[in-house]
Amino acid sequence: MNTKIVCKRFNVSPKALRIYEDLGIIVPKRDENNYRNYSENDLLKLRQLILLKEMGIPLKKINDILIKDFDEENKMVRLLDIQLKATKNKIIELDNLKNTLEQSINEVLNKNIIDNTYFEKIDKFLNQNREKSDIWIDKWEFDTWAKNYDISVHGNLDDGLNLFEQYDLVLESVAEIILQNKAIKVIDIGCGTGNLYGKLNNNIEFTGIDQSIEMLLQAMKKYPCMNLRLGNFLDEPFIENEFDIVTSTFAFHHLNLLEKQKAINLLLKYLKSGGMIIIADLMFLNNKEKMKQKETLLQSDRKDLWDIIEDEYYTDIEEIKRYSEQSGCKVKYKHIVNFTWLLQIVKK
Repeated sequence: MNTKIVCKRFNVSPKALRIYEDLGIIVPKRDENNYRNYSENDLLKLRQLILLKEMGIPLKKINDILIKDFDEENKMVRLLDIQLKATKNKIIELDNLKNTLEQSINEVLNKNIIDNTYFEKIDKFLNQNREKSDIWIDKWEFDTWAKNYDISVHGNLDDGLNLFEQYDLVLESVAEIILQNKAIKVIDIGCGTGNLYGKLNNNIEFTGIDQSIEMLLQAMKKYPCMNLRLGNFLDEPFIENEFDIVTSTFAFHHLNLLEKQKAINLLLKYLKSGGMIIIADLMFLNNKEKMKQKETLLQSDRKDLWDIIEDEYYTDIEEIKRYSEQSGCKVKYKHIVNFTWLLQIVKK
């Protein structure tokens, strides 16, 4: 496609296209007359560039993003994932700006702010937004752990804590409860590469949800018949009162206490009456047991291992039990191995 048609179709100027070319973002090949000839891949990049530019991302950062070499098989879903992340980030930025403006208006109305200092506050906020955007973009490396996830959880990696000790036993313990309850519809939050699905029979209608597109692509490759969705614990349920069991393995510890409580409320919405949440994850029985573990590691001069634990939010079982019972749920739990416990929350 020549320059004139591209400009008309995408509402861009020839000057803009030359800038994109000079920056190495979109470099079309030349025909025999030395005219630019934009390929389908060039047009796909241009679509991406236009959207990311609308999100306020600088051209240099856009170039860093679009320079990624996608395999053709999953190219489109990865490009869409980039657009989704950019859109979500922009929504957060705008929502924060809205709150700042509302607060400034209220302060002016109540004469709690002098002269033009509220503009300084807004400028400071915008600068912070730009800094956060840079950090966020720098974290856009695709989840390289996804390709090596199965190896790492099954391998005998001596991390000092053995967090994935007897990984298969943990999944089999969850699968056993699912089968004992004759569950027909199961949803797995933080499904990773679909390993729990691999422990179940094909008679179960299984949906896997994960926030990592790379994990989902690995799951799709391993289990083509598995239903997959992009999402996380804190998303509003896409359907309610439909599932017999909601599961999560080795994912719940990424949520802090308030997020855990919110997640419990949301997970219960997925379930039919009498349905069950099964969480197999890194936990402590209570804070007292957690402090005992801290003391043990510090006395062994292994503060580095305690820092690993502190970097996450291991579930306080008794705390979650109290919270769930306040909602009328029945709760039981058992220790499986090392830091891993199995928690069952039954909806009334």
